[in-house]
Amino acid sequence: MWIAHYASGLVAKPFAPIVPLSVLALAGALPDVVFFLLQFFGIETFNLDGSLISRGCFPYSNDYSYSHSLLGMVISGVILAALYKMDTVAPVSLKDQAVIVAAAASHFLLEWPSHREDIKITPHDSNQLGAGMFDHPVVTFIVECAIYLAGLWVYTTFAPMATKAGYKTHRNRLWAITLFLIGAQAHFSFGSAPTTETRWVHAPLFLGQVLASCWLIGKLES
Repeated sequence: MWIAHYASGLVAKPFAPIVPLSVLALAGALPDVVFFLLQFFGIETFNLDGSLISRGCFPYSNDYSYSHSLLGMVISGVILAALYKMDTVAPVSLKDQAVIVAAAASHFLLEWPSHREDIKITPHDSNQLGAGMFDHPVVTFIVECAIYLAGLWVYTTFAPMATKAGYKTHRNRLWAITLFLIGAQAHFSFGSAPTTETRWVHAPLFLGQVLASCWLIGKLES
């Protein structure tokens, strides 16, 4: 999944109104951020696989046992929640921290149907999961956009009014951000790899896009 992961943060906002929307969006995409960082140090690997290019989108065969195991996702969510609490002057409740962790863990539920068999429950689990929706780019695009838009509907419908100041004040902001993300999903689903260099070209591009998207989503509320 790609932009569908931001839906987790949008859905989480009504349950944790004081947590910045950008932080919640980051929590939903956190395993990807961790993966791109770990692969810089050679702890995990990001590999363009020529045999997958003709099969569908995201033509990579990766080793990301830590960042893309359910256990790793929960641990990364706990770390993000702890960092958020340490960096926030206002009181942060256990509920707020639990919502951050849940958003990070939700990454696993969205990866399961979309990925090829390459995600695990624990890093050293021999059983790899994935239903392979990435082999069907059109389906991937439609499903991802639908999930993102559903998350956006939950946020705009149920989040407190005070958390919507950004797009309420700037009328075109909501649709501009949405169109940007749908465009990013179109590139993910139908675009080709820019080079064969994954570690120092593809990964920084993906990482930058994730962080920029989280920042943009945060502008919906401020």
